[in-house]
Amino acid sequence: MLSIDRTGRLILILTTLPFVHEGLRAQTASGPLTRDPITVTSQTPNGLVQEAAATGKLQDLHIGIGDLLQITMFGTQDFNADFRVSSSGNISLPPLGLVHVAGMSTSEAEQSIERQLVEGGFYREPRVSVFEKEYVTQGVSILGEVKNPGVYPLLADRHLLDLLSQAGGLTPNASKSVSVTHAGQNTPSVVTLSSDPELAATSNPRIQTGDTIVVATAGVVYVIGNVNKPGGYPMTDNQITVLQALALAGGNSPMAALDRAQIVRQVKGARESVPISVKKILDGRNKDVRLQAEDILFIPGSAGKNAATRSMEAILQAAVGVAIYRR
Repeated sequence: MLSIDRTGRLILILTTLPFVHEGLRAQTASGPLTRDPITVTSQTPNGLVQEAAATGKLQDLHIGIGDLLQITMFGTQDFNADFRVSSSGNISLPPLGLVHVAGMSTSEAEQSIERQLVEGGFYREPRVSVFEKEYVTQGVSILGEVKNPGVYPLLADRHLLDLLSQAGGLTPNASKSVSVTHAGQNTPSVVTLSSDPELAATSNPRIQTGDTIVVATAGVVYVIGNVNKPGGYPMTDNQITVLQALALAGGNSPMAALDRAQIVRQVKGARESVPISVKKILDGRNKDVRLQAEDILFIPGSAGKNAATRSMEAILQAAVGVAIYRR
């Protein structure tokens, strides 16, 4: 506010709001003022509040072999073109000739080109701009059971779930097992994805440039015979039981012989048939049986002895037909 002292001079008195003054006094009483991480709060349409700490920072990106650079200079048309970095890390930049830029940041490349132009006597005070149009070496390969596999640029700090989301998410046939191979390493690290929010944070490693992410295909079991929806069904978390597989197949038909079901399984390179009574499992007299990947659950019909004793060759033919249709 404005005030006049005894001498007639006009003075300006700055006042602070009470709550601001109290807040500053509370901070100074506990110690020196420090800058806390910024917290961004946004209100979503459904009323949920999301908070995220603005602690992420860009990676220190460097020019690599194969990158495409756009180089311009203020006040002249001589420098207004795109240059591809060669395998030796150089670009052919007139009037300098070969200029080594691999391993530099864009600002370092600008300073290097400007210095060489001055030292060569071409310009007195050049103002060069280097822009990365394509980061060939700053990418991450995402393969396997994702909707949009490919190579994605990594221009900031990213974690596994960020990259999987960028690739369109997982396909219905995706497993919970994801392998991450770092650049220069041959042994991948296996990460198990989880739908539990607490466990998801521990299975979300940081991804680096040059990494390769492969999402494995989930195991498949085949349910054929007298069921409502015969087909191949992926194993959730690589675990599925007979009753769960039967439920995925829409349940059994009214003519199904549940007490004469069969599990056809690959054992040491050969197919073996294991008889199982689904009826006793439903009645609670037997425990539910856990299936393995590529198992075939066959539910025969009760009309006639031939249906109940169907040969393994016919079962395999039906399963192959289902597998081909599924693909």
